[in-house]
Amino acid sequence: MSSLAAQLLLHVLRVTFAAYAVVVITHFLLQTFFAHRHHRRSQRERRGGNFAPSVDILIAAYNEEAKSLKACFDSLLGQEYEGEVRVYIVDDCSPNRDEVLPIYREYGALPGWTILLPERNRGKRHAQDAAFGLCHGEILVTIDSDTIVAPDGVREIVLPFADPKIGGVTGDVGVTNWRTNILTRLIGMRYWIAFNQERAAQSCFRTVLCCSGPLAAYRRQMLARCWPDYVSQTFKGISCTYGDDRHLTNLVLASGFDTIFAPHATAITNAPESLRGYLKQQLRWNKSFYRELLWTLPYLLGRSPYMVFELVVQTLLPLLLTLAITSSLLFAVLVDPWHLVHYVMAITFMALVRCCYAMYRTRRLSFLLFVLYGFMHAALLVPLRIRALSTLTDNSWGTRSAVQRTS
Repeated sequence: MSSLAAQLLLHVLRVTFAAYAVVVITHFLLQTFFAHRHHRRSQRERRGGNFAPSVDILIAAYNEEAKSLKACFDSLLGQEYEGEVRVYIVDDCSPNRDEVLPIYREYGALPGWTILLPERNRGKRHAQDAAFGLCHGEILVTIDSDTIVAPDGVREIVLPFADPKIGGVTGDVGVTNWRTNILTRLIGMRYWIAFNQERAAQSCFRTVLCCSGPLAAYRRQMLARCWPDYVSQTFKGISCTYGDDRHLTNLVLASGFDTIFAPHATAITNAPESLRGYLKQQLRWNKSFYRELLWTLPYLLGRSPYMVFELVVQTLLPLLLTLAITSSLLFAVLVDPWHLVHYVMAITFMALVRCCYAMYRTRRLSFLLFVLYGFMHAALLVPLRIRALSTLTDNSWGTRSAVQRTS
């Protein structure tokens, strides 16, 4: 390789890494500032009073283990909520329906519980739609069939709706099986950052970009207007079967309502225990992120400069990192293999920056393990985003083709 070409490649590498570092650190500082501001505000302004509107809890289940279903249902029976609560479970024609049917019969006999057993699998949105027409509570709470909600979870996620401008609320979701292996521990840490840092910062501007499926709540009066658009969403003429939580959040924001993060509404859910399962989940999430960009951009411009910056960073930073990784590997292979040491040090530094606020808030030194997530992100998740962009019209669910052990 000629000296001029090597110098040019080194220059590109330095500029790319410098730009990446500046964006990452700037984003982190702003995000941390707003997240901590939200944290302190939520500690000061714990809502109380007698606000207890009627609530419908909607669960769409598919191929869930009997043990997970029972844990989920028991957590709903243990809710400390003063208002009226009704529970609707829709089994989307699961292959293991015979196995879990005794669970459905047991809980379906309880007052206020309704079990729907459609004979055809149509996907999560249509499963939810089967129950939506029966719901008539003021607030609709959606949870996943493997979610365990804290005893005060429903009360805490409903309280923000005392503000008539709130249309959607997301709770704080942790990982049930985080002790299983190093991957589930890393996912548990990633969840903490995703909610208590990313969504908390977005909540400062009342514009949370995704009310997470494991625990979210919506004002039903608002949902009634946009529900047909949610169920019938298509992309390039193909019905959408993933990204339901992100699209429903977009519809809430597009309707003029605000979305916030309620840190005291807590729940735990199962995380993938294998790398293959995790990558399938991430592929689906990334495809929905890129597809929903077309919905997010128009209304986000009128909200706040930070939210525009947040979306730009989420969109462009992985592409910038891809360029940095590619140029770094080329330089290491063609010019100087020792340059990989500099690359490893840069990734380590960025990962440490990302986890320092979590260590401060939780007082857990174990968050230092999150450095490993930085390398997993660089090696696997960045290429996965490229694949997501190239497979946006592939509607395969990708997470459960058979019953998997998840706890």
